[in-house]
Amino acid sequence: MKENNRNDQLDRFFQHNPIEDPLYLKKYVKEHPDHKMAWYLLGREYAAQGKEGKAAYCFAQSGEIYEAFERQKITIEGPLPTYPPNGAKKDIQAPAKGKSSGKGKWLPAMILLLLLAVPAAMDLAKDNVPGTRNTTDTSKSASVKATPTPIPQQEAGGDSASGVKLYLSEGNWGKKLQQVLASKSSGAGESVIMEPTLSTDGKWQEWNKSVKPLVSVESNGTGDGKASLAYYQSQICSCQVADSTSLIPAITKWMSEREQAIVLQSAVQAYQKRTGAMPEKPEQLTQPYPNNLLPGLTPDMQEAFPQVVSKLNESAKAGKPQDTKQVPEAGESAQQPAKEQATSANSTPKSSADPLREPLRIVIDTDKHQLALVSGNYIIRSYPVGLGGEKTPQGEFVISEKVRNPNGKSNGEFGSRGMTLSDTLYAIHGTNKPSSIGKDESHGCVRMQQADVEELFNMVPHETKVTIGKGVLPPDSEGGSSPGTGGPGSGAGRGKPDQSFNLPLQTKEDNPGKKYKWLD
Repeated sequence: MKENNRNDQLDRFFQHNPIEDPLYLKKYVKEHPDHKMAWYLLGREYAAQGKEGKAAYCFAQSGEIYEAFERQKITIEGPLPTYPPNGAKKDIQAPAKGKSSGKGKWLPAMILLLLLAVPAAMDLAKDNVPGTRNTTDTSKSASVKATPTPIPQQEAGGDSASGVKLYLSEGNWGKKLQQVLASKSSGAGESVIMEPTLSTDGKWQEWNKSVKPLVSVESNGTGDGKASLAYYQSQICSCQVADSTSLIPAITKWMSEREQAIVLQSAVQAYQKRTGAMPEKPEQLTQPYPNNLLPGLTPDMQEAFPQVVSKLNESAKAGKPQDTKQVPEAGESAQQPAKEQATSANSTPKSSADPLREPLRIVIDTDKHQLALVSGNYIIRSYPVGLGGEKTPQGEFVISEKVRNPNGKSNGEFGSRGMTLSDTLYAIHGTNKPSSIGKDESHGCVRMQQADVEELFNMVPHETKVTIGKGVLPPDSEGGSSPGTGGPGSGAGRGKPDQSFNLPLQTKEDNPGKKYKWLD
């Protein structure tokens, strides 16, 4: 931590006396959950009051700070308490006026010295903290003893071949870790907590850029409650991070299954909107033009079809709409999760789109010359596009038509794919002028690179909502690329065209009887 930042934190920390006012200390750690020394101090306060369970939880959150000052491993015995605990105002009572003990006179000064010693203590702790997995030296693993608690089984996925169980954190990885540690369903093997990249404005989860592992828990499954922790991101442990290369195949597979599930779910909802009824068989989603919602379905999507329809029917009967989570408004944060759950790894069916729970939408930012495919506040794909400046209309549209090789060509002015917007002369289509991408050279339409428009065409059905506006997408997190040039996560296959989302062609999607006159 930079010296100025640490001094600012100290100033804020001691605006109140944390010992005279322990409730403020609780409020502080709630507002600064990454401040490990504050967690340690709160743990000491709980320990002094004899509240060992809560103290153990705070010490676990403080990580290497606890190990540095206590010179011992973190051990949690008994059930893990929920933080913040219920009835917080009753848990810690501020000392009555006029009854301050001797410790109140010297302990704040000691705390200040401890806080100032944090950098050195963290360096000392590196040799004792479970920063990397070590199968031969058990002294470098945290011993965790917890009473398992039942956890809803909906959100996690796993690779049964590798035995890796995957859990997605939606803004609170510490709570997810606590749930995994306390869950009987985690069982033997490795459980990995992941997190998407957060956009620079804090409003979006950038799935298109990366879903990265944060921490893993490896259990021996013997029932002794011991687990080896490994950290994969330096910002959460101040330690030498473990190599996450072996996790990439499992995470990639998990993401692919979630993407197929949300494409299928969106197509089923589009069919229902068009016809007023749910499809009875998967072939109804891949009918010939003009009812070609999707080009085809993968085997996994065909297998998942009955479960997706059943789930949507159940939601409709219960009066729970599937698209209640709207685009983040100004000031809202993507770190406010729709639901906080950990789940049993191998229990999630391929039909589950979690955490991509809402129908796919398209958002086009005319300032940034960027088109994003989103589900809720998750950006699934982003593509650079060519526009027409003031000629490109702003507002809300839907995809009303999808056509392959418009005007019988794959290399004409509209490229190999076209999607009409609300039965107008405006469309999202390919182009034979790729140099116009990122510029305002069209007559109002949205131009895309061939690989990009073909991937988008595969993923979005008719009735997909399209929003065109200024400043509707986050600023580039890399800070170096100019508008429309793309960057990490931009383009087909999240910037890797050879890994594009592909569907088999199982229907007829061209329309040779129509001459398209989109405004290019």
